[in-house]
Amino acid sequence: MQEFEAIVAGYDEVIELRRMFGRPDYLLRVAVADHAAFEAFLSGRLIGLPGVLRVESRLTMKKIKSDW
Repeated sequence: MQEFEAIVAGYDEVIELRRMFGRPDYLLRVAVADHAAFEAFLSGRLIGLPGVLRVESRLTMKKIKSDW
C-alpha cells in the first residue's frame, strides 16, 4: 500500500488521492488534457503497478456546479 500510494501521489496528473473504506480501495482524481491523455495515463502509468488488479473509470459529462 505504501509503495503504491507514494508512486501514485508523485504523478503530476493525480490531483487527489484517497484511500477508501470498502470498494473501491482508492479514489483518484486526475487532470489531463483529453480522453487520449487519460487513456495514456491509465495504460502507461497506472495499470501494471504492483497490486493494481482492476481499474474503474468515470468521466464527467458536464460540470453543473463546483465549490472549488
